[in-house]
Amino acid sequence: MVKWPNGNKMAVMLTFDMDGETLWTSRNSTSWDSPAVLAHGAYGPREGAPRILDLLDKHGIKSTFFIPGWIIEKYEPICREIHARGHEIAYHGYLHEFSPNITYAEEAELMEKCEKIIANITGKKPVGQRTPNGVVLPHTPQLLLDRGYKYASSLCPQDSPYFYQIDGKDIPLIQLPTETCYDDSSYYFFTLQEPVRRGIATGSQVYEIWSEEFDGLYEEGKMMNIIMHPQITGRVSRVKTLERLINHMKEKEGVWFARCDEVAEYVHANPDCLKA
Repeated sequence: MVKWPNGNKMAVMLTFDMDGETLWTSRNSTSWDSPAVLAHGAYGPREGAPRILDLLDKHGIKSTFFIPGWIIEKYEPICREIHARGHEIAYHGYLHEFSPNITYAEEAELMEKCEKIIANITGKKPVGQRTPNGVVLPHTPQLLLDRGYKYASSLCPQDSPYFYQIDGKDIPLIQLPTETCYDDSSYYFFTLQEPVRRGIATGSQVYEIWSEEFDGLYEEGKMMNIIMHPQITGRVSRVKTLERLINHMKEKEGVWFARCDEVAEYVHANPDCLKA
């Protein structure tokens, strides 16, 4: 159990990876030559994100959007709208690129480039990171620490926040865990391209899994960090499923809907909350 602020029982983060076309091109470079495939990605910034923003406004929820730098450059107006509506924009690569061979120096250069792109929208550097495709390298914690990040959100060894360690000692960098079963692409993502994925679940199936996970985590006083993609969850029926889930969560007392940076800031300021 975590001692959450204001007597809350649980923290919920509804997060969105607005990868757009880069979700496809980072998986298969031939996607750059396929207008049909690229159109799937474009749906996110064009249709899905506005629909999601309206839903979040309706329920008074602030969220975190992890957005690749290339997408921010291409779809600047909707990214400015995301920021204007009070949501956090966090680091998620430039082209949603992931490589087990990238060096500390190469990744630092990439991050600096994207931090400037994000700062052009928000007026400040990002404080959070979600690595594309879940690729976390041995140098990642030190790199994030050196660049002044407050949190990362990619790993899930537990159901509550924790401080990274270097050489066995805690460092001022927090992991906000998430997991494959909290990712909409695990259920909804369909492509015949290599690598093939063929998931077309119904909203009721996803609702059943997520609501049951939520109920259990609520009883334990933990947190739930859901990953969604505007090009996937932004479809009409899936937005309705998300609203159904939000309504279910709101039926419980003491649920803190928060941005990732808000949770990280609270834990940094109150590290003993993790020992409750």
